[in-house]
Amino acid sequence: MKVTDEELVGIIRTRPDPMQGGETALLISRYSPVIRLKAAKLRNKDIDTEDLCQEGYLALFDAIRAYDSSKGAFSTFAGRCISNRMINAAAKARGSLEKADNFDFTLVPDSSTSTDDYLISKEDDTALTEKMLMVLSEKEYNVFRLYLDGYSYKQIAEKTGITPKSADNALSRAKKKLKELL
Repeated sequence: MKVTDEELVGIIRTRPDPMQGGETALLISRYSPVIRLKAAKLRNKDIDTEDLCQEGYLALFDAIRAYDSSKGAFSTFAGRCISNRMINAAAKARGSLEKADNFDFTLVPDSSTSTDDYLISKEDDTALTEKMLMVLSEKEYNVFRLYLDGYSYKQIAEKTGITPKSADNALSRAKKKLKELL
């Protein structure tokens, strides 16, 4: 039986030490791919992916403490907290700190419509993985997995032994096929 995020938050809040027990680790593991993906999308020359990931994890911990179940799903609340904190960190690194309220969120893809984020949220679904393997070539699947893990085209190319342009093409084909699948 799968425990919901809301149930995990409730369990975590009852503990004197939130890091005690596996519930915190489970919640972190569920949101790690989302944090890595958002960090990869927001990184720039002034702030790297690891710094943004750190901000994302801190935001997740804040979300656990501040979550109010009467106001909606934890995933929505945590996603917004993570995005806001990362956007502010990126803006601060640029030297042009913008309040999240004034930030143009159209620059950050909406996770409700993003194929990438949808697939991340379903990452533990083996049936989805099997479907992905049926429609994607091995190369497309490997490139897509590395992309979801936050690797750049150059890093994907180095890991898979292809050119960055070939990685870009494989990723484009994979996204197109997966959108049709979903």
